[in-house]
Amino acid sequence: MAKDSFFMVYLQGERTPAFRHRELPSAENEAKRLAKEHKKKAYVLCSIKSFEVSEFQVENCIPETNTVDDLPF
Repeated sequence: MAKDSFFMVYLQGERTPAFRHRELPSAENEAKRLAKEHKKKAYVLCSIKSFEVSEFQVENCIPETNTVDDLPF
């Protein structure tokens, strides 16, 4: 499995999951526990893709006349 992959458990009608399980059996055990305890359907969610911004484009936006006297405030 990929290095950054993980599993989460969602309990139907409840808050967004927050805990990341690194192993599927751990997530499955948690889903079973929650389903039994709350008598609701529990889903095991799996990460399939991730995206991130790794570069920023920097553009100089300082006006040509940048003296203190030229500022409008």
